[in-house]
Amino acid sequence: MQADLIDNPLAAHEIRRQDRAIVDTSMSKSQRTIHRLLCLLVLSVVFEGITRKIAPQSLGILIFFAKDLITIALLLMCLKSTRNDEASRLLEIAGRFVLFLLPCIVLTAFHDPLLAIFGMKQYALFPTVAIAMCLAYIPNNYRQIFFLFRLIAISVVLTTCVAVAQNRLPASHWLNLTTSGEDASIFSAGGYMRVSSTFPFVAQYCFYLNALCYCLPAFFVFHNLLGLRGATIQLVFLLGMAIIGTFVTGSRSSVIGNASILAAAGLLSMVFVGVKSIIKLSALAGLGIVVLFVMQSQHPELFAAYQARLDGVTETSQATEVERRVEDALLGWSHGSVHAPPSLLGYGLGVMSNGADKLSNYAFEWRNNPGSWTETDQATTFFEGGWYLIIVWDGFRLWVIGYSFAIVAKLSRMEYRILGCFIAGFVLIIGVTGTLAIQPPLSIWWWMAVGLITCLSHFDRERMAQPGYSLA
Repeated sequence: MQADLIDNPLAAHEIRRQDRAIVDTSMSKSQRTIHRLLCLLVLSVVFEGITRKIAPQSLGILIFFAKDLITIALLLMCLKSTRNDEASRLLEIAGRFVLFLLPCIVLTAFHDPLLAIFGMKQYALFPTVAIAMCLAYIPNNYRQIFFLFRLIAISVVLTTCVAVAQNRLPASHWLNLTTSGEDASIFSAGGYMRVSSTFPFVAQYCFYLNALCYCLPAFFVFHNLLGLRGATIQLVFLLGMAIIGTFVTGSRSSVIGNASILAAAGLLSMVFVGVKSIIKLSALAGLGIVVLFVMQSQHPELFAAYQARLDGVTETSQATEVERRVEDALLGWSHGSVHAPPSLLGYGLGVMSNGADKLSNYAFEWRNNPGSWTETDQATTFFEGGWYLIIVWDGFRLWVIGYSFAIVAKLSRMEYRILGCFIAGFVLIIGVTGTLAIQPPLSIWWWMAVGLITCLSHFDRERMAQPGYSLA
């Protein structure tokens, strides 16, 4: 019945009118500060690479750790602000997780106290993003949360333009060099650069492209909720830009990752969404395929690097490649390193994370020790914390995945439920296969998804609780 009412144009119009009536644009001083810090955090993640290329090398380390410093500022704001129920619950869960991490933190401190702080940050700091989302946008700050996702939507245009420029520029151009000024042509495929856009390296660009699977749907849901015009035109344009970005990287992580997230979202929609809404989602998927084929026929050079890598990897099928990557993500701990952990608690938190070698001689020695390099999340977790951390870290992530699924099942408004499926699809795929313990940017996007779905849950209950509010 819910789906039928929302598919009715008159009922849908009335819902949007009532939603706009309860939007509260006023924010407390602390909420405004948290909102601005969240926007700054997004900008710091998206533009870290190009900023490091432009800025003097002496500022490189500061720019590298900017996202961490902003998140620490968010944590301080969260601790001193009056918290709502949602933020308090997430803070409590994060606090319990830190308590479980204490044995690994203490062991790491024996090797290097600074590394212990850094390692704890890698695992336990970024849930702050979800808590901050709840503090900034609950109870009903729709316009402000829309501003955040509009910022991300606008960034799609900028990042894609930079990626296309890199694709057409020679490898020696400063835009195609690494953040330390080195030649990156070794990563070329089919004669084309595997571009990183405004990010420090290709993987971080892929994390961002994966996150667009829920960020762009969030932008359009709040765009419609606020009664703004031009949604369809923007949808087609941004969808095209996102597709170009996904393929111009030349990375299978972006293509396979996005395909997996969208497939998971589609499967969840079959469970939680009405038939008519599924038809609309199928039409949107069809539109995306049409846009893809048109762009590929008009600008094959933007897809050349990906095609070259695909041809070079497999003569079997894309499904085989997906299977291999999932197996590496889930079972990589068993063969990710020739060194077995010396004890139940491994070699120390943060040892294999990016940036650890800049802070710790102990981490520097391990990262340069032949045979000790780890790449997958599971291999890193096993190396840094042994069986104990595998159980604690994976258990925590599984709880977050279950938490997201439970919220989707309870959402009453269909537009929220559809968006919830995209968010839960991202949380599921990245939560199971993503390198969350190695890459803070990916962790930031993941916890932002958790914060968004928590906000949706509150928005849905707030809407239903309004006096005189009805669906018909």
